[in-house]
Amino acid sequence: MLFRSSLPIAIAGASGRMGRMLIEAVQASPDTHLAGALDVATSPAVGSDAAAFLGQSSGVVITSDLHAGLQNAGYLIDFTRPEGTMAHLRKCRELGVKLVIGTTGFTDEQKAEIDAASRDIAIVMAPNMAVGVNVVFKDRKSTRLNSSHGYISY
Repeated sequence: MLFRSSLPIAIAGASGRMGRMLIEAVQASPDTHLAGALDVATSPAVGSDAAAFLGQSSGVVITSDLHAGLQNAGYLIDFTRPEGTMAHLRKCRELGVKLVIGTTGFTDEQKAEIDAASRDIAIVMAPNMAVGVNVVFKDRKSTRLNSSHGYISY
């Protein structure tokens, strides 16, 4: 059963090790629900239920279509690669989806683009995975993720 206060979370890199851990955490959390699951088009997981690896049905199909994967999400958690994160950032900005970035290895230009996007959407950039995920799952009330805009970098 979903509650009105349940956060709609999408996960990028859904079939990867971190993506699966995040899906499991979202599924287990009483105040979040899985709203989207993204992966690269070449992933064999595309088209399958995002929680199938848990022996569960989430009702969310893993897709490589960014718009489809984010259309029901309020938040995207992204621990992919810089080029994927930048594509996700642009789509999140277009759709107004808040973003948690755990990806590392950005160029100065990419960091500047992330900073510019933070004027339009709330962004937490936390290369330390524990910090980034905990911001969403445990401490969202004290961060600017609950506000309309903001950029937090740890």
